[in-house]
Amino acid sequence: MKFKIREGFTLTELVIATIIFGFMVMSLATLHSTASKHMLQSYRQNTVKSNASVAMRTITARLAEANRIDAPAPGNSGNTLRFAVNVDQRSGCYPINPLVPTSASWHEFCYVPGITPQCPLGDCLYYHTGAIAGGGGCPNGPFWNAVYPPSVPCCGCSGYGTVVQLASYVQPLAGGALFSRTPQLGNTLVKISLRILWDPAKIATMPGGRNFTKTAKIIDKTLNTTVRINRAGQ
Repeated sequence: MKFKIREGFTLTELVIATIIFGFMVMSLATLHSTASKHMLQSYRQNTVKSNASVAMRTITARLAEANRIDAPAPGNSGNTLRFAVNVDQRSGCYPINPLVPTSASWHEFCYVPGITPQCPLGDCLYYHTGAIAGGGGCPNGPFWNAVYPPSVPCCGCSGYGTVVQLASYVQPLAGGALFSRTPQLGNTLVKISLRILWDPAKIATMPGGRNFTKTAKIIDKTLNTTVRINRAGQ
């Protein structure tokens, strides 16, 4: 009986095949990792943009109803925007619209830098609001300073009207502020510069924060707009 001898792979061929297979696996893993990083970065960017847009829409919608602004002062800027709806611009008496007597309300948007119990993610923008209650007409009713703002305002604290956290990672522009009053048109223009800065290096230093420094990039989004109020606040 004759046996047919079959030739197998040589050691060199096996080594070459193993190397080629290793390169293929490495390339696929790199592609998957890169795609995942881009997908996560795109998700973070969309989230930051969405949060900034929602916060800006909330500010502009409320501010468009204002007819008195108390902060910032005319010609000045700051990180607190305080105004009221349906009150007299000078005396603070209310309501100026007797058809809607219950609509007299105060509104405040304020910024808290750093990490606090109310702001665990850091650098938060809050929205406080409440009704101006009691009395009503002038000159016998209570005046502005007696009903608003509260004697101990606290940005982000509960009990200071209705409070909503609008956004985290808020940063005023370098050398600037979130809100400013321009001198045009009798100080009826309010400029808003809302910047949200998501920095993975800063996230890594927070208590319980994850380290994204090797997998994520800085996200810096700024929205600018100008709103004209109904009447000039003094």
